[in-house]
Amino acid sequence: MDNISRRKFLAILSSLSLSSPLSAVAASAGKNNQEANRKFPITKAVLKTAYEAEKVAYENYICYSQKAVEEAYPNIAYLFTAFARSEKIHADNYKRILTAMNTRLQESKVEVIILDTKANLIKATEGELKKIQKTYPDLLAKLKTESHDQAVINCMYSWKSHQQHQRKISEIRKYSTYFFGHVAKKLEDLKLDFHVCGICGSTIDEAPETPCDICNMPATHYHKVNRPA
Repeated sequence: MDNISRRKFLAILSSLSLSSPLSAVAASAGKNNQEANRKFPITKAVLKTAYEAEKVAYENYICYSQKAVEEAYPNIAYLFTAFARSEKIHADNYKRILTAMNTRLQESKVEVIILDTKANLIKATEGELKKIQKTYPDLLAKLKTESHDQAVINCMYSWKSHQQHQRKISEIRKYSTYFFGHVAKKLEDLKLDFHVCGICGSTIDEAPETPCDICNMPATHYHKVNRPA
């Protein structure tokens, strides 16, 4: 074998030795993706349910905020806006996990029934209470069967932040049936400064000075919520 043919032979041999492992890796990656798509069927169903619930809550709070602005309750509108920011973070977290699992979401239009601010507050409290007592405990129980860490962690984040929401509006609802005007006036006299954690959706009404109570991430992950126009 002369020098030229030897070089050609070595070049061909080298290309074969390199291409075969790459082909094997590509085939393995494709197989892994297929296996990933078949894994965690319960987790995916739970995350889809949670995503829809948070998306609906987000849309509701945005509309409630606009109604509160129209009715001259700027602080209540601000409260609803902060909750909307928190709900969007929850929804985005679920969407991110599902996307990483090669799972698409069917986006549907949310229909919101807007009442007056007093009724919207009562409805909002009922929704938060349902998520705390029923929705998230049920979803977390289902997630235990497959133990997908990120799904469990983010559902816990949402559950705990909803407890924050419920505490913040429970006192308003407590007296809103008969004394809404009085309670609303007191709320409007407060100097609120809402901040929401971009990691877990934790919602606080003053600038943070310590790590997040829910996810324990640094206070720098909190973002100030701008008041609605």
